Amino acid sequence: MTTLDQLETKHNFTYPTLYKTLFEANKLNWMGDFEEPLEKGKTWADDVYPTLKENPPLLLHSGGSDFELLTPSAVLNFEFPEAWDTEEHHFIPFAKTAEGNTYAFYKNVELDGEHPIVLIWEDDEAEYVAKNFEDFIFRKMLEAADDIDKDDLYADYGKDKPMELYRADLKTDLEAIRPYLKDEYISVLEEAYNGEVHETLIAYGFKCDKPVKEVMKEMLDFELMGEVFEHEG
Repeated sequence: MTTLDQLETKHNFTYPTLYKTLFEANKLNWMGDFEEPLEKGKTWADDVYPTLKENPPLLLHSGGSDFELLTPSAVLNFEFPEAWDTEEHHFIPFAKTAEGNTYAFYKNVELDGEHPIVLIWEDDEAEYVAKNFEDFIFRKMLEAADDIDKDDLYADYGKDKPMELYRADLKTDLEAIRPYLKDEYISVLEEAYNGEVHETLIAYGFKCDKPVKEVMKEMLDFELMGEVFEHEG
């Protein structure tokens, strides 16, 4: 079993307190008690997911349809692409997208004692997406309440009241993370997840007092938010 000490040694990085707390609580492993790779004949959806659903690890449902936490083993054995300039840019990966992009701590920059989160695109650029790990979690969970692609939703929940099924899963995620996030963030997420369903031609969402983008601007903005930089040699 991969330990936090192994990760910090491998990446020469001290994780923030919240990451350490969630790691020790087994909230950062979407494999639960299963080992990688799965035994022949078993799948994540059929065998692993049912064991996680009632007490989900971080962002299991609220990370978005294309989001996946890297397991501790995957973080330990992460293979940095040859094109990345890893001598100049020090990334500590922790999640990925279906398109092959990577979320990581960016060790080069420190803001109020913590390192920001960046999204490393498949091309040669990376974007600042959160000031710290707690803000990243809040941002992903807030974004989960808005602009929910209909095709993705139907694929996961079918067409019979899919938003209510999705809402229930978001609330389960929220209860699981409640002890670890600041009260202000929890309150905003509670309001968002209790909102009335609204629908557009291609997406669903939950109505809130303020648009999600406005809340993000008010609560999460920092001097580097949205800035992009090249990271390849």
